[in-house]
Amino acid sequence: MACWYIPDAEGVAAQSAAQNDVPPYHVSEASAKPFPRLLAPETFQNPVVRKVYQIAATIPGVLAQQPCYCYCNRAGHKGLLDCHRDAHSAG
Repeated sequence: MACWYIPDAEGVAAQSAAQNDVPPYHVSEASAKPFPRLLAPETFQNPVVRKVYQIAATIPGVLAQQPCYCYCNRAGHKGLLDCHRDAHSAG
């Protein structure tokens, strides 16, 4: 069965074919703006986690267009960038 991704009014894509279950994501950088406020990398002592949050701050438009496969959309996230609003991406 074909999969179709149809953006809603906010530009968040939702999948129409449930068996493939791709989480939502923004269809463009513009539809993700304004970007959410992210946690500061300095919040974390682990250098790997700190680097992940530094990267997220550098490329928010790219991350906003990626689905998050931990299915945090159930908590209101609309793409991978939202995982960096809090410590969700830290582990």
